[in-house]
Amino acid sequence: MELDTRSLIVASLLSAWLMGGIAVGFATLRGPTRIVGAWGGAILTLAAGLTGIALRGTIPGWASIAVANTLVLCGWVLALRSLRLFVGSVPRDRLGWSLVGLMFLFLLYYSEVRPNAYVRVIAMAAAMGTMSAIGAWLLHRQSPAECRLSCRFAEIVFWGMAAVNLARVVVAAAHPPPDLLAPAPFNAGVFLFYTAFIIVATLAVIAMEIESLQAALLRAARFDALTGLHNRGIFLEEFGREEARAARGGPAFSLAIFDLDHFKQVNDRYGHPVGDQVLKSFADVLRATVRPYDIVGRYGGEEFALLMPQTGKETAARVAERVRHELVARGVTAGGRRIEVTVSAGVASYGVDGADWDALLSAADNALYEAKNAGRNRVVVAGQSPR
Repeated sequence: MELDTRSLIVASLLSAWLMGGIAVGFATLRGPTRIVGAWGGAILTLAAGLTGIALRGTIPGWASIAVANTLVLCGWVLALRSLRLFVGSVPRDRLGWSLVGLMFLFLLYYSEVRPNAYVRVIAMAAAMGTMSAIGAWLLHRQSPAECRLSCRFAEIVFWGMAAVNLARVVVAAAHPPPDLLAPAPFNAGVFLFYTAFIIVATLAVIAMEIESLQAALLRAARFDALTGLHNRGIFLEEFGREEARAARGGPAFSLAIFDLDHFKQVNDRYGHPVGDQVLKSFADVLRATVRPYDIVGRYGGEEFALLMPQTGKETAARVAERVRHELVARGVTAGGRRIEVTVSAGVASYGVDGADWDALLSAADNALYEAKNAGRNRVVVAGQSPR
């Protein structure tokens, strides 16, 4: 049974209108998206081009060939732009739009001046194959870690599209087609694949969006939005695990509570945006200074907590001192000015200063209070006098 090529093109364009509409609708319903809305616009542009191709013979040739195929390429450029935006790459559309402009002139010439379906098919297949390979390579090299599975699936789909277009170039070169719409098994297979690509690629893009949203929800549940450190709830979970390990005879651990000195004055003098920058800068100091297995969290306001597994009191005090020195050395640059910021800390050890969260926190807080009273910008260990 031989399938009619025009009917398959109609199936492709109907799939494109449907999937593009679903993608745009999804984006409209849930607000700004990372990729689905932009991808939907790209597929709708592709659908407009396919509609023009399907109307060959009922509209002027220059419109059904040059304009319609150029719209198909516009859809590809927009699709690549949506992928770049998703992976966080800077959109580089100049080359793509330049190719679109050149292809329009090329197609217009070989449809109106020197009609040649053979040359047009090879040029369009080569252009779409190249764009497919670029999309696949982009996903291979830059896919975000949190949605790698869906990106790998999309990558395979794009590589498949590149391979089909390469095959189309080879077949067209070996057997010059009399017309794009001429009934032929290979033409039918190509447009069947195009239809499948539109559907499967759109589903892959929606999966990428959903996986990205799930990762964002997980981050929101686990990490402080401003500093990127563990939030209070997750930090307490980590404490519970260390406490259970110590209760079973495991090594002791220590807790340090940090509080930025005169933070309210920073907010009052420079404004809250600068205050936020100070908090983020101190979080960066903590990440850069503590050991890989230490656990850092934002406990509340300008207070930060540091959990140090398998660490005695004296070692914990040295780690806290290293953090304090690093903050003084770095300072904070905000609004083009350097702001001198200091921090005070209290250190307590499990089993020595307390055997549960409340007792250990109270001991560390009392040591922090002594550090504040002794002049700030210092570390005090529970049970020891301030230095």
